[in-house]
Amino acid sequence: MAKKKIELEFEMNTMPGVLYKRFATPDGLATWFADAVVCDGDEIYSFLWGKDVITRAFLLGAKENKFVRFRWEDDDEDDYFEFEILESELSGVITLKVIDFSEEDEYEDVVRLWNFQIESLKRILAA
Repeated sequence: MAKKKIELEFEMNTMPGVLYKRFATPDGLATWFADAVVCDGDEIYSFLWGKDVITRAFLLGAKENKFVRFRWEDDDEDDYFEFEILESELSGVITLKVIDFSEEDEYEDVVRLWNFQIESLKRILAA
């Protein structure tokens, strides 16, 4: 069964470079997304949650201050999660677009999780 695409947008009160570092570096990701993150140098990231839950993701692409795209190790080739930084030319407002995929019956839970995670990120950026 095909997964359902999730696209969420969040207005962010920060600069693109600051936001990008929170997605593109293990240290940045570890401040809000996971308890610890390690990159083995081959663009494979290991995310640690709690004491023993480790999930690996492949870095599929990145463009400085624009986007970072990952795919979980166990996901299908067409599935990914992405952080895209959008800047309005007119207003200068910075928007974070999160793209992910979920099973139909998990859609609402995944949306709630992203909302929670991004609120954590916003608190950290405001500190």
